[in-house]
Amino acid sequence: MIRANVHQPFFRKFLFVFLGCLAFGAYCLYDGLVAYPKKLTMAAAYEELPEEGRQEAWQALATEKGWPTRTPANSAEEMQHKIGTQFMMAILCGLFAIPALMMFMSGQGTWVEGDETVIRNSKGKEVPIDAITQIDKRKWADKGIAKIYYDVDGKKQKFVMDDFKYEREPMGEIMMFAEANLNEDQVIGDDLERDKKALRDLEARESSPGTETPESEVS
Repeated sequence: MIRANVHQPFFRKFLFVFLGCLAFGAYCLYDGLVAYPKKLTMAAAYEELPEEGRQEAWQALATEKGWPTRTPANSAEEMQHKIGTQFMMAILCGLFAIPALMMFMSGQGTWVEGDETVIRNSKGKEVPIDAITQIDKRKWADKGIAKIYYDVDGKKQKFVMDDFKYEREPMGEIMMFAEANLNEDQVIGDDLERDKKALRDLEARESSPGTETPESEVS
């Protein structure tokens, strides 16, 4: 039985997305709950001062409160808008972070395995090799996705192979099991894996130094 375990780099990127969103969301919450409210308080206090002699009064008030003596860069209204923006950004981070974490978790401990009689996955789905009727490999070369169609008890079903999510080499071997009873007309969009392997073996023999052509092949 050949087993293709989960391809961790594929799922790990979703963990990085989750951690990035979590960190940025926390930063936004800090600004919205701590940093910007302080600036809002200073801006509001500055605007409450009489316009006449405001700069001098601000210098005295800021020194008394332990605030920066520089005139606030934003008005109280602008700071309120910034606080609202920070909360919105934190919510958006959460909306991206949760699905990313779920995607990462969905791949942990999963696998696909197969032999000459059956292909199955860790979710309990099984495909009898002799029940396979067609394989769609139009996305196999570029995206590593193939759809195996098979009939069980008169019902047509589908099993998806994905060598981006699972280890590529074992998935290729499992695909050879899936194609074992099929002809070229039943495999859509790509060559049979056994033909690809035969071509690779031939190229390897031809490129190996010292390889001699068998006498039976000499005319």
